Amino acid sequence: MREERRAGSVCPSDEHAAIDRFPREYRLTEKRQFDAVLSVRTIQLRSGSFRLYATANKEAGARLGLIVGKRQLKRAVDRNKVKRVLRETFRVRRAILPAYDIVVQLADRPRGESVSGEAASIWPRLVSALGTTNDQRSA
Repeated sequence: MREERRAGSVCPSDEHAAIDRFPREYRLTEKRQFDAVLSVRTIQLRSGSFRLYATANKEAGARLGLIVGKRQLKRAVDRNKVKRVLRETFRVRRAILPAYDIVVQLADRPRGESVSGEAASIWPRLVSALGTTNDQRSA
């Protein structure tokens, strides 16, 4: 019954909004998925306040998992803002990323309003790191 209400509330003008969503298939949602990335750690990067770990997956594209702990940011509002910014920067750049499971962890308290800048700088660094590791594998 709940699904019927939800399906009935979507109007045709929301078709464009559906393109900009971040569907569940592009997320790491289970503990075992996080553990797989954190145990293998094919790629490890540090960018500003963030640590990034990645490993290849057999899925259709890149998937994202976030670790934003209470130790770094006490207030839930601040943790949610960091996660929202990371998700958005990933969603925008997901098309250029290869099929990797990526875990981004907040390592230190972000300095000032630089969260969006730091988050945006992660993805080009990841692409360049993947390029160098792929060249090393083929050599």
